[in-house]
Amino acid sequence: MGVEKNIVAIELGSSSVRAMIGQKRPDGSLQVLGFEKETTPDCIRKGVVYNIDKTIQAIASVVKRLEERQKIYIHKVYMGISGQSLRTVGGSVRRQLDTKVAITEEIVDSLNDENRLQPYAGAEILDVVPQEYRVGSHLTTEPVGIMSDRIEGCFKNIIARKTLRENLLHCLEGAKLEKADFFISPLLLSSYLLTDPEKRSGCALVDFGAETTTVAIYEKNILRHLAVIPLGGNTITADIASLLHIETEEAENLKRTYGYACIEESEKSESRNISISNDRDIELRRLQDIIEARQQEILENVWEQVKAYTDRLLSGIIFTGGGANMRAIDTAFMQSHHFEKVKIRLMPSAPEFTTNLRLDPQANTLATLVAMLRRGDDECTSERPAEPDLFEGKREEPSFLGPQSPSSGEGVVMDAPKPEEPEAQQEEASEQEEAPQKPKKPSVFKRFGKWVQNVTETLVEEK
Repeated sequence: MGVEKNIVAIELGSSSVRAMIGQKRPDGSLQVLGFEKETTPDCIRKGVVYNIDKTIQAIASVVKRLEERQKIYIHKVYMGISGQSLRTVGGSVRRQLDTKVAITEEIVDSLNDENRLQPYAGAEILDVVPQEYRVGSHLTTEPVGIMSDRIEGCFKNIIARKTLRENLLHCLEGAKLEKADFFISPLLLSSYLLTDPEKRSGCALVDFGAETTTVAIYEKNILRHLAVIPLGGNTITADIASLLHIETEEAENLKRTYGYACIEESEKSESRNISISNDRDIELRRLQDIIEARQQEILENVWEQVKAYTDRLLSGIIFTGGGANMRAIDTAFMQSHHFEKVKIRLMPSAPEFTTNLRLDPQANTLATLVAMLRRGDDECTSERPAEPDLFEGKREEPSFLGPQSPSSGEGVVMDAPKPEEPEAQQEEASEQEEAPQKPKKPSVFKRFGKWVQNVTETLVEEK
């Protein structure tokens, strides 16, 4: 019989660190118990930890607040891996066999192992997604059992900078937390938001983040392409702040209030002014032009990633993430690239969790965190460890005054017992005691003092 488990997940976003705890029941249902968020400016850039010390502080802060609210102790967490350097690279391994034999699991596993040994300068393989196997002259996804003397495995290697995972481990160690597991965030998000029919018939999931936009393309239920574009919602905010000479916070509010990815032709002729800081007014059309220009650039980059697969995306393109809240973003993409199958999905149509918290899935973009809670299987909480006794087992420091009496308390000094001397040394010592002692010569200072005294007495007598 299963038991309930408390699962804790942490997501490091470009603008904040988010943590969530949920209770996973034996039947697989999930109850979200708590959610905490810590704003982290300049800690994480393009999904990569930039300032380790500040990131550690943010992780420790959200975990501490979860502990205080839930009255528990958290010692282990799940964490997602993302970032600009995350991408797929094709790989292949060929094997010529001595004779024609039935392909076995061992042969396929050896191809996978050899593929994992492929070096990438400054990067490491995080995961491998097999694509197809060419057995003889035929392509198949299930080569085991087919007779052939030649086989080639085709793979998509998911790679990232070596420092990406190392920095995450440093952050967990600094926050006194154990690693339950690392999940590749785009793959985890795809498994949660996309249905099996969508991935089987072909689709692209576009996750608009604060500083990056991630594109994951599926066909025949297999990941075919993964890329991270170094542009996101914060890029639009930075443009507004720079061109209008206002603070970032005000620019973000203007984007949320008046932002459109594209403006209808009928509305372009209308113009009105809006008030901004320092008692200034600007034309609303100018603000919308700034937003639309940068949003179009982001969508153009998305198109470059998906255009080679459009004929195979029968289920279309699904937009998600905080940036997908931009009004008319789907319309802008359809008008620019004449691709009609575009939809927005911030959470599954029927959320697979319950909670008593006041959570807005669209505002908080909680899909990745919920996906980690659903995938996690390790208990992340325990009883708080007892504070170590600083005096227990501590060795008694030797005192230059001598050993202390264990029965009479501290501060009592006793004479140390003299070691027993050998009989020969005792006889020699007794002989030295019986021998007559030679008179000691007075010291130099005493002889000099006596000479001074004699000279003084002589001078007095002469006078």
